Amino acid sequence: MLYIADEVFFTGTAAEVQPIRSIDRILIADGKPGEISKKIGDEFLGIANGPQTDRFGWLTPVKVNTAVAVSA
Repeated sequence: MLYIADEVFFTGTAAEVQPIRSIDRILIADGKPGEISKKIGDEFLGIANGPQTDRFGWLTPVKVNTAVAVSA
């Protein structure tokens, strides 16, 4: 079923949302990221990076004291 899909993408903490171009060297659709993959990726990154409101409660605020230097 993956070979005939319109879009396929990976998701995960490190992968975020990554479109898959081909499976077993078989091109998925036209080999370019599809509209749904782009929308999901834009939504995720918008929320994670702050430009979009977190409507889903995905983020946990962390208070950081900027007056204290952080050492390695």
